[in-house]
Amino acid sequence: MTGTGDVRGRGGRTAAPADGKIRLLGLALLLAALAAPAQDEPPVVPQPPDKGAFFFEVTSQYLSFSRIDLNGSMVLGDADQVFFIPRIKTSLGFGIGLGRRFRSGLWSFSYLVSGHDVSFQGRDGTAVSRLVQVNARTFLLRTPPLRPFLHFGLNFPWLKVRKNVADRDGKLSDATYMGVGANAGAGLLAPVSSRMFFSASLMVRFVGYLYAFGPVKGIDVTDLFDDVTGPRHRRYLRSPVIALELSLGYEL
Repeated sequence: MTGTGDVRGRGGRTAAPADGKIRLLGLALLLAALAAPAQDEPPVVPQPPDKGAFFFEVTSQYLSFSRIDLNGSMVLGDADQVFFIPRIKTSLGFGIGLGRRFRSGLWSFSYLVSGHDVSFQGRDGTAVSRLVQVNARTFLLRTPPLRPFLHFGLNFPWLKVRKNVADRDGKLSDATYMGVGANAGAGLLAPVSSRMFFSASLMVRFVGYLYAFGPVKGIDVTDLFDDVTGPRHRRYLRSPVIALELSLGYEL
């Protein structure tokens, strides 16, 4: 009986340390298993910012000039020269531009030209409208393929009309009108290929011609007189233009 009790006692004393070691080993393996996925996760690398892609653009345009001031009947002048303000008829034009495309939209710088038939004081003539335009097309939806946008910008126009100004001797010369304006409109951009896109926009250009150039010298429009002998003309020549622009761009 004594021997049997000693064996159990010795077995109890030796079993407890063995059970503790097994528990510690199991806990260590569990912690190692939990730590392994965290160590295997790759570091998070921020995406590089979208710096945009430069593009070249060709544009065709359809232009309709308002008759607010360019009505074909107004006459402005002074003692040196007389300007017969023309009525400009609807026509087509073209242009080229450079720009930069981002995820949020496009910025571009364009040069646009259009030829027009005009009339003034019962006479017919021709004119060339030129325009430097700086504009932004801001996407309303950034999900391809079709992206509607709002169109905003500035324009710097000059209009050359043949045989449109007379000097004090009555000799007719070409007249040039220069000014500044702003654009507002909307449109749609669609991809053609991985590097080419098509853009269509309808906008209003709020153009104001501030200066008139004739055979004598350039002059501020507000320094001229209505009908030559009437009151001083108090404002610039207003000419809102409705423009439909169709463009094809190619990313460089």
